[in-house]
Amino acid sequence: KNEIISSHIFVFPFRWDYISNGEFLYSSINKRLSVDKIAEILLEEKTWEEEKLEIDNDDQYNKYTYFYDNVRDAIYGRDNVRNVKKEIICELKRRILFLGEIIKKKTKNRIVRCFKYDKLNDNSTYNIKICKKEKPYLLNIKAIKLKIYDTGVGALSFFLENYKYSLPEDILNINDYGRRIYPQYLPLKDVKNSFLAEKITLNLSTNKYDEEFTYDAKACPNRISDVIMKLLGNKFNYNKKALKKGQVFIAPIIDDRMFTLCIYRDNFMSQLITKGCENNYLNSRFWYEYVFIDHDDPTCHDEKMYRKLVEKSTYTRWKDCGTLYGISRYSFVVIVNESDFGLNVLFKHFENMYYEMALLALIERASILRLSDEASKIAALDEEEALQNIKKLQRYYVEFINDLYFREVTAQEQGIEMFNKLVEMMEIERDVKRLGDEIEGIQKYTSMISNERISTLLRIITYIGLIFTACTFAIKVFGTKFVPMRKWNFNLIGHEFNLWFVQRLMIGVGFIGIIIFIFEKLIKTEHMNMAKKIFWTIFLIILIIFICLDIVFKII
Repeated sequence: KNEIISSHIFVFPFRWDYISNGEFLYSSINKRLSVDKIAEILLEEKTWEEEKLEIDNDDQYNKYTYFYDNVRDAIYGRDNVRNVKKEIICELKRRILFLGEIIKKKTKNRIVRCFKYDKLNDNSTYNIKICKKEKPYLLNIKAIKLKIYDTGVGALSFFLENYKYSLPEDILNINDYGRRIYPQYLPLKDVKNSFLAEKITLNLSTNKYDEEFTYDAKACPNRISDVIMKLLGNKFNYNKKALKKGQVFIAPIIDDRMFTLCIYRDNFMSQLITKGCENNYLNSRFWYEYVFIDHDDPTCHDEKMYRKLVEKSTYTRWKDCGTLYGISRYSFVVIVNESDFGLNVLFKHFENMYYEMALLALIERASILRLSDEASKIAALDEEEALQNIKKLQRYYVEFINDLYFREVTAQEQGIEMFNKLVEMMEIERDVKRLGDEIEGIQKYTSMISNERISTLLRIITYIGLIFTACTFAIKVFGTKFVPMRKWNFNLIGHEFNLWFVQRLMIGVGFIGIIIFIFEKLIKTEHMNMAKKIFWTIFLIILIIFICLDIVFKII
């Protein structure tokens, strides 16, 4: 019938940093996160175009209405401007009139910007060549999408369709070999015989990108596949040592695997897993390998643990209808029968609502890991840098909690249950609590530093006040004659100076030096240190001149 057999979506979550200066890894987080700069770079490539919210078909309408209003902002992004109505109230002949105007203000926090690759045609394919098969798997590329989030993470998604391979073995191979971005371990020959593809090729309308993983992995560990890097463009770089100003540094958030979503139509496998014994799926090797993408030799050989893992990761609401959902930390999979409902409804739900739901959970996890990494970096900085960076990180943390951390995304019962399962399997609630504790701990540390500085300042002000009080008291008690003001005129190049002038000048400069010293205790910058050195040098010079003049005066 030439109908679709399975749909595969590979999602590559990553962190990104825009390089605006040489110390990008140690500068404040707000200096490294500029979504607008990333958008400019992508649009300059002429291969990406920005996606706007357009409801022009049934599928778009269904996806839009499926989610809550605040969740839509995290899916589609906010507009770059917002309209603010300014109301002016006036009273005229006992009638209150409302006059107003619309003011446009730019939106700083847009949450996400969405892009799609526009150099695709009907012949674009995602090819996976593995050692155990002579011919590669050829999957049609339906779409390639990219989302860039304000929290410093992104997600590159490959939407692939399978019309040729119907065997369960083929579905498992596509999921396992197609998602790798670098070798998990060495030597390369061993890993290629296990689950690393011999070659992955991206055939596009105008370009062809290959990745054979034959590079020196020891010299460049965690090297991202060329299929991804060449797709993003030349200004994206994974090598910290080769970064240049104006480039974008990216790194995998999870590990060598992309997050995998898959829906598979097969009457026999659907009936085998869901019919017969009440919990037949608990004993199905295929279902375990399908859910955990753990092919050939499953890594769990304890029967009790095996059944527990499968039961925890399976969503069974529609089991009696031949539909079963599996959710793990690395996958979201569905098995359906070959009915028209599965083809015309579930496949569309999977590529729209379920994909967005899984992506939201994945981005929550990725953002937590990103912000946690920033918190650990701040803890290693000195006092001055820690005080500056924690304020910026706190802002991003608050924006993440308000804009991307959702406990519920839809009013649909099935959507609520599946999203809860995603959150549970990814342990998002636990990680959010830990992140909050980390930031709170750093805040307590920086607050302690600020309190110490304030205490130091108050002590200095107290000492200065005591000095001035003592001087004032002495003058009041003993009179002005207590302070000797012996005049001594000194002619220098036609100008007359006297000891009184030198004394006042010394006191003024000394007072300025004290002020500089106080501010230096609060703000340690290069400019403040330089000012301190200059003023103390002038003070010492004038003091020496005063002493010399006083000695000469006494001799005369």
